[in-house]
Amino acid sequence: MKYIVILMVTLLTLAGCATNRLSDPEKSIIIEKFITSEQLEARNTISAFDLDSWVSLSDQYLILRTSPFRSYLVKLTMRCSDINYSPALLVYSRIPNTLSAGFDSIFTPDNHRFRCNISRIYPLSKEQNKSLISAVNPKAEDKPLQSAQEENMNASEPSTSKDL
Repeated sequence: MKYIVILMVTLLTLAGCATNRLSDPEKSIIIEKFITSEQLEARNTISAFDLDSWVSLSDQYLILRTSPFRSYLVKLTMRCSDINYSPALLVYSRIPNTLSAGFDSIFTPDNHRFRCNISRIYPLSKEQNKSLISAVNPKAEDKPLQSAQEENMNASEPSTSKDL
């Protein structure tokens, strides 16, 4: 009986450690401290914008990549909980090949009527990109672009949307 109690306590302790994830508000605090400590400067517009992949950090922050060496931390105006679980992401850009804070938005194929407006865009170096992801979500993986055929099936506005 004594061994069963010890075993149960050990298993419960290990289970508690295994589910120790950060909440979205905790992730946002870490990201905001990172922005301050790294003295990241927001950009209003990114030209020659052609997405390669993306990573969701929280329900209000994500990283968009245009190449392995060029990443952007994007803050959304409000929480967008769909991005944490979506396998695909769509970008609505008013000007082709350009991403603008305050004008453009992102959304998921499952919820294309609800768009999450982009509030701020911060350029990241490769090192900043890696350290931010490891601080917030070390298990996060890039979500690559879908094929053109899947894009056409998912996009509600093919001429103005781009699948990430």
